[in-house]
Amino acid sequence: MHRLWLSTLVFLLLWVCAVPGHLIAQGRVPIPPGIRAADKAQDKADQTLEPPQQSAQQKLNSTELLRQSDELLALAQQVQIDTKQAMQGLLAKDLKDKLKRIEKLSKQLREELTP
Repeated sequence: MHRLWLSTLVFLLLWVCAVPGHLIAQGRVPIPPGIRAADKAQDKADQTLEPPQQSAQQKLNSTELLRQSDELLALAQQVQIDTKQAMQGLLAKDLKDKLKRIEKLSKQLREELTP
């Protein structure tokens, strides 16, 4: 029992001598530089990690994008035919609707494909 008391007293004495007095008065104990460097490295690693990708959502988006691009291609081909007919004096009555749909599809595709 006497040994335990003596070793505790020696430990406390060494600890008080090792920590600068102004830090003890402020209630702060210095943090070793190695720990700060490790914390900074961990923070940097956390910032560079990307969130996990959602494969199901990505698959749905890719199939929807392909569907929209196919529709856009079909509409563009129809507009080309309608334009040739318009040069001959035959104006298709749904040409305006096709052109509006092309605008809408191209805007959607542009928003989804560009970051």
